[in-house]
Amino acid sequence: MDRNVRLLNENVKDFLFFLRSKYSLFHLSNVFFRDIHYGIISYLEGKGTKLGYGDAEQLAKRFIGGLEQSSILKPIKNGSWMLNYPEFRKPPVKPAASPKPAAATSRPTATGAVSQTAGSTSSDSRATGL
Repeated sequence: MDRNVRLLNENVKDFLFFLRSKYSLFHLSNVFFRDIHYGIISYLEGKGTKLGYGDAEQLAKRFIGGLEQSSILKPIKNGSWMLNYPEFRKPPVKPAASPKPAAATSRPTATGAVSQTAGSTSSDSRATGL
């Protein structure tokens, strides 16, 4: 058991990336005991170590205690923690580009003067203050 705790403690970054590949883990997201518990079982199986359910549960408790001490996990309530791991930040979302302004309706004439749209006269523009 001590060997497994040491393996996890020496490979925290590797384990967190492994856990992230199985679950949605982001900086400041919630992490639950069973996510870590089952993650430990899968992670250690990948390293060639078969671990029973109860042993993995005890290992998870010890490992979580170490992550709390290093401030990677911050307790929220019994069985849940907030992940404090800035490397797992979501990329910033850029706002959608604003639409381009509409094309002008006035067109220059052959002499260079600007023609007005149909129905408008010079008296219309004075009346509206344009």
